[in-house]
Amino acid sequence: MKNGAVISQDDAGHRPATIAKDDAARRFEDALRLRVGRGKRYSFDALSDATRIPTRTLESYVQGVTPPLHAFLSICSVLGPSFTSDILAACNQAAHEVNPGDPEHLRVVASLGELVTQISMAVADGYVDHREAAQMRPIAARLIELLEPLALDRGAR
Repeated sequence: MKNGAVISQDDAGHRPATIAKDDAARRFEDALRLRVGRGKRYSFDALSDATRIPTRTLESYVQGVTPPLHAFLSICSVLGPSFTSDILAACNQAAHEVNPGDPEHLRVVASLGELVTQISMAVADGYVDHREAAQMRPIAARLIELLEPLALDRGAR
């Protein structure tokens, strides 16, 4: 069930993975230790300047202290997708950089397909009633948001 309260399997029959707290913490510590410290690409002081997280707090993260979400995201933002991917590997995912405003072609195609499906089902009886129209509105609004970057003239910037 995709939009319900029960999560048992995805469409391919895979069960959601349980990531142990210790494994998640170890992955974060290892990824941070690999990139930050004496002789590494970043010093703790430099990372502190970039994230506005105190140096001592950052150092505690490689000693087992779990960062709060806002600190984690700040660190990911500075250290980049490679760092984030090292952590996300626990759930078979990876990160990549995105540029806000760039067209998302695959999401456009998916939303178009979703809207075409809704419209096809709605007009099957020859009439689009108010409930069917209401179901289409959020899909159409999302599609407009996705299409806007495709319509912009990038050369005009």
